[in-house]
Amino acid sequence: MVVDETGAVRRRRRAPAMSPEQRRTEIIRSTLPLLATHGLNVTTSQIAKAAGIAEGTVFRAFADKTELITACVEAALRVDELVDQLTAIPPEGPLPGRLAAAVGTMDAYFFRMGSVLSTLATTGYRLDDAKHRAQTKQTERLEHLRPVLTAVAGLLGADGARLRVPTEQAVRFLFGLVVSSGLGRAPRQLDQAEIDDVVGFFLHGALTN
Repeated sequence: MVVDETGAVRRRRRAPAMSPEQRRTEIIRSTLPLLATHGLNVTTSQIAKAAGIAEGTVFRAFADKTELITACVEAALRVDELVDQLTAIPPEGPLPGRLAAAVGTMDAYFFRMGSVLSTLATTGYRLDDAKHRAQTKQTERLEHLRPVLTAVAGLLGADGARLRVPTEQAVRFLFGLVVSSGLGRAPRQLDQAEIDDVVGFFLHGALTN
């Protein structure tokens, strides 16, 4: 039983039936935005409220908050969802539009990942687990991002033949522009004008003519 804002007593709504793995996935999904805001200071009460479940359900899915945060960091570093979003971009239509959709999608991913890891770091979290160190090293070498580059290359389609460099190299250039576009400014996602600037620079270079 719980008491709502009006003082009325009502029965707590039971969480919908899910498999243990589905439950963990949903809790992680609900926790990631909280980590971006609160970092290690997030409470299991806040997590339960965001997930729409009882606090005890959190501890039935994860041994403790540390295990949950570890799972969230692993999820933030994964690119499966990003790849799915990129491959869902229609391959038809003008090339600038396809690339703008890809740039916006990649930028949103890096903003979300960066927000989580940055706030965790400022609240005392350290990527000191061996698996996390390995994943971070892979990120630096772009190895685990290879499916992302492949998905973007697929968006080029027949237009890849028009590029002055091999498609794989061109995609790395575009990826580098996206990653570096946030340097020297407050963390935020690119707006549409900035996305169009990245695409324009990629397609036409820095010169006006």
